[in-house]
Amino acid sequence: MRTSEIQRAGGPSTSLLRRTRVLSVCLTALLCMWFFGNLYEALVWNPQLIADPRPGSLVGEFAVGSPVYYYLPWTPVSVALAVVLRVRFGGSVSSRVRRSWSAAIGCLVLAVVLKIGLISQVNPTFRDATVAAEVVRERAVWWAFGNGLVVVAVAVAIVLLTAWRRPPDGPSRSG
Repeated sequence: MRTSEIQRAGGPSTSLLRRTRVLSVCLTALLCMWFFGNLYEALVWNPQLIADPRPGSLVGEFAVGSPVYYYLPWTPVSVALAVVLRVRFGGSVSSRVRRSWSAAIGCLVLAVVLKIGLISQVNPTFRDATVAAEVVRERAVWWAFGNGLVVVAVAVAIVLLTAWRRPPDGPSRSG
């Protein structure tokens, strides 16, 4: 680790913050889109489906209005950017920050795996007009649980990937 990159107070140097700014801003924006999309599902779409489970009510996977068009571009790009941040700048930060970034990538991988499982195993039930409403409700509860885990995993990743940029604790500059 280069000592010029890490300030004595434990915070990142100004040059490192400057060099990672664009990557960090893009990564944070994409992760927030992912987070708030899943939060919307958790607070609006899923409770509505649990309260009124209509078989066959979900639009087709690639139909207009499908969430695939919202998530598909942002999710893989955000995971890739997190990996780029870790690989490209991992040698310029403390081991604590590297561990934090690695844990964040683990959270994102967990979120991707959970979403793939939900989309491939639970989601088809919502498109099937022949299933009973009770089955739709049961699967909606599974979706709520899995999606809640995704919300938490992405939120933790956002914190782990951004907390290193804040100044270290110390005396206030405002006096």
